[in-house]
Amino acid sequence: MKVPILSIRDLSVRYGSTTILENVSMDVEQGDMLGILGPNGAGKTTLFNSILMLQEHEGMVSIFGYSNGARKYVLPFIGYLPQRFSIDQNFPATVEDLIFTGLISIRYMKKNAHLLERNGYRWSYDPRLSNRERIDEALSMVGLEYARRKRIGMLSGGELQRALIAKILVSKPLMLILDEPFTALDQDAQIKLFNILKALNEEIGITIILAAHDLMLLMKLAKHIACIDKRIFFHGSKDECLTTDLVRLYSEHAMHIHMRDHESIGNTRRASSSTG
Repeated sequence: MKVPILSIRDLSVRYGSTTILENVSMDVEQGDMLGILGPNGAGKTTLFNSILMLQEHEGMVSIFGYSNGARKYVLPFIGYLPQRFSIDQNFPATVEDLIFTGLISIRYMKKNAHLLERNGYRWSYDPRLSNRERIDEALSMVGLEYARRKRIGMLSGGELQRALIAKILVSKPLMLILDEPFTALDQDAQIKLFNILKALNEEIGITIILAAHDLMLLMKLAKHIACIDKRIFFHGSKDECLTTDLVRLYSEHAMHIHMRDHESIGNTRRASSSTG
């Protein structure tokens, strides 16, 4: 029997007296598409960094059945797209060059693929394919065949997101973690990315965890929703999401955050005026 692809128990992150995450627990099964919903500062990026061993934390994180320090051996089987990725327009690398860098981890993945098999997972690596064929396949999956030799500094925001996802996909990861992938994309680019992620999950079976601010977008794309603001105050299916009236609760919570931030800005301005 397979263990959950990701299991988290009592995960907490603190900076001094400030709590960023508190007692977060959840399981993610293989093939799921989990949407992580929360306002700015809710701890979404910190959660991802903790999973990927980029952030010190309390509690337990298990990936493919390997917990805490042992999970470093299976981390390459997770593709990660961070929230911010900027490119110098004069950087000479092409889309093909960028995707090629995603092949670097394959040697390490081949060495540790047996660890996945012990817990019922399989890495679908075909040794007969050349690097060129792997890059061709990744480009096709994100619809960027036309941009193979285009400099990455000349890509649109949507094209860059798709190129970065192709870089991840070229090594055939079993799970993707995407931090706010739809941010700053126009509607056309959002639709293209939406369809790509849906196909990766439903047709190929890649487990996807993605963060977003937009509950309606996640309701269309994700199979499960986790709503977080330092703690998880909802984690369930889309149907459960509707029956618990999460739409209203999250709207009210987001408005509270907005009003709190607005009041904080106002207080800062008043303080500056009084001292100016």
